[in-house]
Amino acid sequence: MKKSFLLSFCLGFGFVSIGWSSGLPKLSVQALMKALQDSNVEVRTGAAQAFAEVPDAAEQAVKPLETALIASADAGEQDALVKALVGADDSGTPKRLSDSLANPQFTWGAGAKAKAVDVIGKIGQKKMIKWLTDIVAGEQEPAVRAAAARALGDIGAPPKKEKKD
Repeated sequence: MKKSFLLSFCLGFGFVSIGWSSGLPKLSVQALMKALQDSNVEVRTGAAQAFAEVPDAAEQAVKPLETALIASADAGEQDALVKALVGADDSGTPKRLSDSLANPQFTWGAGAKAKAVDVIGKIGQKKMIKWLTDIVAGEQEPAVRAAAARALGDIGAPPKKEKKD
């Protein structure tokens, strides 16, 4: 109910209702980016879920999505942010997230570091293998080491073949 309210709110700026596959109006994308900073976790999660459903909108909001992931301490919100970032498939995201993980000035939400490593693995850039290997070997947090190990598997696995009906 609340998710549909947020989406209806974001689509209700006087624009004709459009389908998800055709993207979102600029004002709707801006409203969703602002919602990523809302004080209510349900609103932030709803915005992240909307971006996950509309990858072309997520492409316009990569940096706000990354910032929201760093700050998030809610597992559901983090999962939605991961889906949105993976859907956006921005080639700069792995580097920005790995740099943020190495920066002691960043304050990370509980569990967010491991989710950032998940994003890095799911985007799947081979150039991140050395960095991930170093994380597996030397990171203090077990959840982050485990995420790095999974990410190495994601990057090294052959592409999945689509099932034919």
